[in-house]
Amino acid sequence: MAQKEAFPKPSLWAVPGTVIPWGKSVIVRCHGAEEAQRFLLEKDGSTELKDMLEVPGPWKEAEFFISDIAAQTAGRYRCQYQSQSYWSELSDPLELMVTGLYPKPSILANPGSTVTIGQDVTLHCESQLRSDRYVLYKTTGANAPHSLLSTDYKADFLFPTVMVSHSGTYLCYSFDSDFPYLWSTPRDTLVLKISEFMSAHRNFISFRLILAGVTLAILGALMNEAWRHRGSAQQQVKKPLDEQPER
Repeated sequence: MAQKEAFPKPSLWAVPGTVIPWGKSVIVRCHGAEEAQRFLLEKDGSTELKDMLEVPGPWKEAEFFISDIAAQTAGRYRCQYQSQSYWSELSDPLELMVTGLYPKPSILANPGSTVTIGQDVTLHCESQLRSDRYVLYKTTGANAPHSLLSTDYKADFLFPTVMVSHSGTYLCYSFDSDFPYLWSTPRDTLVLKISEFMSAHRNFISFRLILAGVTLAILGALMNEAWRHRGSAQQQVKKPLDEQPER
């Protein structure tokens, strides 16, 4: 395919997202240039027409509807578009994961699902199938959606010194490294709650300690000033006696 470098690189994304349950549908959107005449969506770098989906233009954006998601749908996708007789470069890859291939892994929070600001908390995921890859997926809360990957048979996701932004809803998926796009059914959600009570309590205690320190400093200064004035007064009383004339 003839290419022209002046064409902007297309962008590719999926709706409702890139993690799709088995049997559901997904829309993959490719955004190109004005008056693009043809869009192609390829899977796993294949150039065979049977592995490519085509949408005729002219459009600036094309939608590829993929229904009844199955194992063969999972993989890496890229798109490109044609304008006149030239093709754009390929988009960055989009990875589609299909869930529901394996049983649910377990997910636990240690020391618990409700912790206070500043504490450490660990989310532990484990599968009975001895999977060697785990994904902790945050679905609600700050920075969601967001995922973390573990490459161990028992995954421990440590959040040191937690903040309010760590609160939210988490899912755990497991998969085999030989099949990175085929994930398990997610475990039931774990809601992590971050309490601000202890933080406020610590701040109150710190304020009281500072206030006590300031009070002691003021009292010390007042006592020092009182002693200084008392010493000066005693000297003034003794001075006339010392200066009496001789008889």
